[in-house]
Amino acid sequence: MAQETSSKRIWPYVLPFPLDTEKRGLIWSILQSRVGLKILKTMSIEERTYQHDLIQQQPYSNKSIIEYLKKMVRAAILEEGMKTNTERGRTVWVKWYKPTSLGKWLILFLRTPEEVPPSLTKTIIEELFHLYASSIVEVCQRYGMDIDSFHQDLDKQYLLETTKTQMPLEVDVAVFGSVALDIHGTLRKLPASDELVYVEETGRHPGGMGANVAVALSRLNVPVAFFGRIGSDSTSRVLLDNLTKNRVDVSNVCLVEASSLQTLILSDNQGHRWLFAVGSPKSAISLASPDEVNWKLLDRCKVVYIGEVFVEVASSIADYAKAREKRVIYRPGTPYMRFGVENLRRALKSTTTFILNQAGWKQLQAASKVRLKSPADLLKYGSESVILTKGIDGCEIFSADKHQEFSVAPWLQGKFKAVDPTGAGDGFSAGLIKGLLRNRSVEKAIEYAQVAASITCSRVGTSSAFPSKEEVETAMRSRR
Repeated sequence: MAQETSSKRIWPYVLPFPLDTEKRGLIWSILQSRVGLKILKTMSIEERTYQHDLIQQQPYSNKSIIEYLKKMVRAAILEEGMKTNTERGRTVWVKWYKPTSLGKWLILFLRTPEEVPPSLTKTIIEELFHLYASSIVEVCQRYGMDIDSFHQDLDKQYLLETTKTQMPLEVDVAVFGSVALDIHGTLRKLPASDELVYVEETGRHPGGMGANVAVALSRLNVPVAFFGRIGSDSTSRVLLDNLTKNRVDVSNVCLVEASSLQTLILSDNQGHRWLFAVGSPKSAISLASPDEVNWKLLDRCKVVYIGEVFVEVASSIADYAKAREKRVIYRPGTPYMRFGVENLRRALKSTTTFILNQAGWKQLQAASKVRLKSPADLLKYGSESVILTKGIDGCEIFSADKHQEFSVAPWLQGKFKAVDPTGAGDGFSAGLIKGLLRNRSVEKAIEYAQVAASITCSRVGTSSAFPSKEEVETAMRSRR
């Protein structure tokens, strides 16, 4: 196995030989000569190397060294020049040599990666990529090739390496859901049929309810893993980078040949907001099968959060987690409420806490065949508690023995002015989980969640808006 792995390791450089026949012949003769190789190994990559220094350092005759230096200049491996030095009161001319771009790559070819400074490696790779980018454009134009395929292959390889090389972390929470790019825009009014209106884009932010909760948990210092599907396009690369930069375990992300979701979030100057999920039949929405789940990780975590996941897969995850005495938080989001309670009942059967907002509750009431008068009616389907979130009006908790209402404290509303409610529910869910993991009472966990949500709403976007653990706890101390 070690031999096989070693045989696959190659230099991260591709050697660009010149088309000119004479120059290629000169390069081969230099590489086949001990004198030529010794000179290249001695040359500085970034600084000038002086001829008299080379002659002193090499165990070869002056004539041989000068002959090969001339070959290297003719082969466009080295550029040469002269400068004056003052020695013992008199001015003398000295000859210097410096590698060209081709010369740098040849010298690097003769060295191990450990011998090359990281800063120089970065510069060389950028130069090389620029050279080959130009060549790829020429090839595509000459042979009618699709340049998008090169973009897609680069994105795909980046995503594969990112997910493949990350070692699984020891996590407290496993988050199942979707990842998407949120595109924010403003408009004066929604258009009528066939009417064109101007939408001013105000920002692009990594999102998706599941990914948001994972990032929000990580910012609260909760070790977390994200389970979901991600596409293989450039948008997917941005989304995956956001998860890794926020220290979320992505070793369980499934890469698929598809595009990632985008969410168009429009608002007007009257405070109205419209959300559109933009995708295609092949979009990477969520895990499509229980076979895509790393069940071993669920054995080690404490809480399983199930977001916008296909109902059949969500049910399997909830059943497995409950059988192993994990706390199951189920928050499928408004789109899944349109399936009615009859289609959610299997997942609800194994749920510890079911979270929905007012819009989702109305959707669920309208879509269900049975009459639902109160969120408390959902308890008979198995969930131990139901939390109805109501924005600035706080939330309600329904359980078998009581019904509690929690308003948002006036000090919170005064301290954090709401500017963007996009990630409010995700920040609330993450804060609630954080509080429960610390064995806080339900009241204390709700307070923690409301502080996290309030801070989130006071900032634009989602990932960058979620507060740190220190920010939440500083805010909580300040109200006393």
